[in-house]
Amino acid sequence: MDITIVIPTYNESENLPILIEKIAEVLDNSKLHGRIIVVDDDSPDETWKTALELKNTYENLEVLRRRDKRGLSSAVLEGFAMSRSPILGVMDADLSHPPEKIPELVGPIIKGDADITIGSRYTDEGGIEKWPIGRKIYSKIATLLVLGLTDVKDPMSGFFFLRRGVIENKELNPLGFKIGLEILVRGEYENVTEVPILFGDRVYGDSKLGGGVVLDYLIHISNLYIYKYILRK
Repeated sequence: MDITIVIPTYNESENLPILIEKIAEVLDNSKLHGRIIVVDDDSPDETWKTALELKNTYENLEVLRRRDKRGLSSAVLEGFAMSRSPILGVMDADLSHPPEKIPELVGPIIKGDADITIGSRYTDEGGIEKWPIGRKIYSKIATLLVLGLTDVKDPMSGFFFLRRGVIENKELNPLGFKIGLEILVRGEYENVTEVPILFGDRVYGDSKLGGGVVLDYLIHISNLYIYKYILRK
């Protein structure tokens, strides 16, 4: 089955070679035919250049350097638009998402048992490594704020796969960085499967979480509540 994995990046030049090597190994060992698309927002550390150099080693790697745009969600959507694969996926570049879980996430979609699969930190066997208490509290509050939008345990996950049909002909709002939540609310699907993952701390670089990100998130979920309970009716 043909799959595409989109990796949005900003200042991830140190992490990216490690991640691409691990994904390529997993795809090869699991006999999955997969493309990897790196969408970089013109990183000051020239992540895009690192990605282009990696193309010499990995034939299934494609790179998009966005010079005039910013934002994780819009980067993911541009990556999706570059692909025609029936199965689409997203994962972070900071090595927090375990590539070895890719076959387990893709499997239920291939079998027809799920339309969306999510790498979940909050299932019984999932978890988080090395997060400070403040970040754990922030994550829990962020999840509580969307209880009226979805019953998925980890709707904030940035590690997920879906059938292309889930988002075909759907108008998605690329505000903020929670594109998975956007798809859960606006997408067309029946079954969601959550696969437990151990979420690791980033290896190199700094977190992108800041005041502007939080504000975008609050605006984003407000728009989703309006869509679900007012506009969609």
